[in-house]
Amino acid sequence: MTEHLEARAGELASARAPWLARAVPSVVMFAPSAPSEPGGVARASLRIAEQAARRGEEVHLVCWSKHAPPGACATRRSTTDVGALYEHHVGRQGDAERDLMALTDHGANVAERSSASLVHAIYGSSAGYAGVLAAQLAALPSVLSLRGNDVDRGLFRADQLPLLSHAVTRASVVSAVSRELQRKAGRAFGREVIHVTNSVDTQVFKPEAADNSLRASLGLTPGAPVIGFMGELREKKGMRYLLPAFAELSHRQTAHLLLIGGLRADAREAYEHFRETAPEAAQHIHLLDYAGSPKRLCRLLALCDLMVFPSLFEGTPNAVLEAMAAGRPVLATRVGGHLDLIDHDATGALIDLHDLDQLPDAIEECLSSERRASWGANARAFVAREHLPEQESAAYQGLYARARGLGSELG
Repeated sequence: MTEHLEARAGELASARAPWLARAVPSVVMFAPSAPSEPGGVARASLRIAEQAARRGEEVHLVCWSKHAPPGACATRRSTTDVGALYEHHVGRQGDAERDLMALTDHGANVAERSSASLVHAIYGSSAGYAGVLAAQLAALPSVLSLRGNDVDRGLFRADQLPLLSHAVTRASVVSAVSRELQRKAGRAFGREVIHVTNSVDTQVFKPEAADNSLRASLGLTPGAPVIGFMGELREKKGMRYLLPAFAELSHRQTAHLLLIGGLRADAREAYEHFRETAPEAAQHIHLLDYAGSPKRLCRLLALCDLMVFPSLFEGTPNAVLEAMAAGRPVLATRVGGHLDLIDHDATGALIDLHDLDQLPDAIEECLSSERRASWGANARAFVAREHLPEQESAAYQGLYARARGLGSELG
């Protein structure tokens, strides 16, 4: 442990000097998880931070992380070559109150040392609260970005609602990743919420030819349809509907299900129960760990005849955007950002939540649809037109300018 702390201290010392030497705008971002950890919020936080760095901002990303001792902050310069981007990893302590205090305190310290002019807080009910509070204490303007779960669940959790309410009502500017979330948060808290959606790099996520060698290595039956799901499968993502639906489909025809991204830890017990009760179907489920390489993801997506996302509630999921950019046909529930992305029977297919008991029939209908190939092509054209990284970056640049313009009212 001593060697670990000494190494981190050395990184911190070497990372400090550039902050003092650069006469550029500085923003401190608060995120609930480190860039290297799984989950859409972690990936989106890094993407937004990299966009800001490319615009010439000095960016300090403060996040909870397993890569720092409990309560301590370990700093390093980001390994991505996008400009001045520093990561500040704060170790969790196993207590929600102490974790919030540590994230707030370390983030406020980073803001002071970097002479930050703005705080960007991501995810309203946790890191978002810490970020907005740190901005208030430092008399800095703040941007709060709502992502989905923070509002969809936070509105109904007694331990989360006060944090969410404080963050939304006290931030200088608030954004939401889907139009449904924008309306919900705006009405619930009585303030303006601006819609800024996610983006996907269509030069990275793109259609690939199906690789027969990869198909064979996974043990996929030649000619059998392949259903895909991408992300960490869990209750919120519709696990209790997807697995039984696949079991029912397996009774009708030979098929395979690729779970690209594996299982959330708290979903393993339910998955093992499914395996015990539906062993024949389970033999055709392929549980694949999250592939950090976009090229690997695109190769896996190319094997899928249909991507299915039966989420119970959503923001605007990166996984759906990436599948669409890769030209895959998508069937998703009529919730959250799915409604922004999918025009039914044009860029994919939608199913109502109350119809999820009919998911096996919906999957079978999509697989047999003559329009399925056009869904994939139309989906890629849509995200290439409406969800480019430069569009997302420009939107956040506008929010930053707006929040900084309000900064003169603070202090």
